Amino acid sequence: MTHHSRRAVLGMLGAAPLAAGLLPGLATAHADTGLAGRIQAVTDRPEFAGSRWGMRFQVHGATEPIHVLNPQQRFEPASAVKLFIAGSAFDALGPSHRFRTTVHGTGPVVLGTLRGDLTLVAGGDLLLGPRVRRDGSLALPVPDHSYGTAGQPIAGDPLQQLRHLARQVARHGVRRVDGTVRVDTSLFRQGTEALPQGNLQLPVSPMMINDNIVDVVVRPGDRIGAPATLRVTPELGYVDIVNEVTTVATPSRRLAFSTSAGVVRLTGEVALGASPLLCPHFVPDPAGFAEVAFTQALADEGIDVTGNSVTTVDRRMVRLAEHVSLPLSEEVKVMLKLSSNVHTVYFPYLVGAIAGGDPDTPKATGQRLRSELVVRAGLDPDDPANGGYTPDYFVRFLEHMARQPYFTRYREGLPVMGRDGTLADVLPNSPAAGRVFAKTGTGGTSTGLYKAMAGYLCLPDGTLVVFAEFMEKPVSSPEEAFALEGRVGVAQGEIVTAVYESLVH
Repeated sequence: MTHHSRRAVLGMLGAAPLAAGLLPGLATAHADTGLAGRIQAVTDRPEFAGSRWGMRFQVHGATEPIHVLNPQQRFEPASAVKLFIAGSAFDALGPSHRFRTTVHGTGPVVLGTLRGDLTLVAGGDLLLGPRVRRDGSLALPVPDHSYGTAGQPIAGDPLQQLRHLARQVARHGVRRVDGTVRVDTSLFRQGTEALPQGNLQLPVSPMMINDNIVDVVVRPGDRIGAPATLRVTPELGYVDIVNEVTTVATPSRRLAFSTSAGVVRLTGEVALGASPLLCPHFVPDPAGFAEVAFTQALADEGIDVTGNSVTTVDRRMVRLAEHVSLPLSEEVKVMLKLSSNVHTVYFPYLVGAIAGGDPDTPKATGQRLRSELVVRAGLDPDDPANGGYTPDYFVRFLEHMARQPYFTRYREGLPVMGRDGTLADVLPNSPAAGRVFAKTGTGGTSTGLYKAMAGYLCLPDGTLVVFAEFMEKPVSSPEEAFALEGRVGVAQGEIVTAVYESLVH
């Protein structure tokens, strides 16, 4: 591996002047062999033997790097690619875009009875559920409940927005619906995407409630051989889960859902005395799940839905209720700060359907709009080979984003080192803690571990440092990769801290 100090010029990544507030001497005084030596001391640790590292650190707007290492080699970025997906959403929709979920009646209201159906119109809001607190802030617990490694569901009511809509319907005097509850998902045609965890096939729909997850909390029984206990949230009767989880001394079978002939089973083993574990059951029919959930919210508000087939003369859609989402700049935080793969697969559809006006092939249109953004950043969208990206590629893109009017909100959506998201536990006492806004990435196979961190370092004087760093290492088993990935994440935080200290000393 070759190391270069700031004096080693590696092409131009932009011709803008130096960032305001940065004295030229400050950028060069300490970012030389001293910095390179500190970084090499991290990458050469015995636990990283056989690894390959790549990175680029550059003051925003400068023409030369602070430090580079294998900047044109390709690496697997894993979830760091969500920087591009989020960037496309900001660029195409705007940071202030809000998603609207509405309720319409298809008939008149006569003496408290809606003589028609009640239609819940999906607007693409990904935050329908317990994440939004009363003060408008987001609950973003790590790990996210979609990964199957959390202990509890997100605190709060999964149906809170649906209850708000039901109360609005009641204020219109509706106490009975002669027809049925329907969900309108015409915003875009539903697709199917594979999630990295377990290669699950996930339906992608304009309607999402509680991330389209039924949370199943598993607690071990009180003795060896006893069945585990299950708690289902939200409990709507949407799915009946057959409990085949056994309490043992040393588990050898992982928890897993299986479906056969419409019956959902949860199988596996849990250790006696172990902490609760949340298993996410991804609903196969988001619209059907929403129909059941909204019907329950209406019932709790005293509105009876008969479920009859109704024919009315008046088929005009009358708006009875509306919920307006938080702005896009908040919506993306589940994808960025928690690295939710569920939210990630939705954004190309939303961008394509809403910004691209394409309800039929929204994913393709969303990907086209992302490619156009990459081209405007001066990059080739087809350049990444077999998923491999260079540090230079990432930094060039992040430089472009730093010049956009929505940059501050884009940056604030990222995990903050030592403070929140997937970087919450990385060096919370570091002098750079609270100043590093970066997307992490973790991936691997039975033979390799991949780690990434890319984003921005904000110096006290307002100077912005753009960076991307990657690491790949052969491993002998998934267990070895799991044991090592946390140490790699800390090491990447130490490298950013070294750059910080070299520039503010």
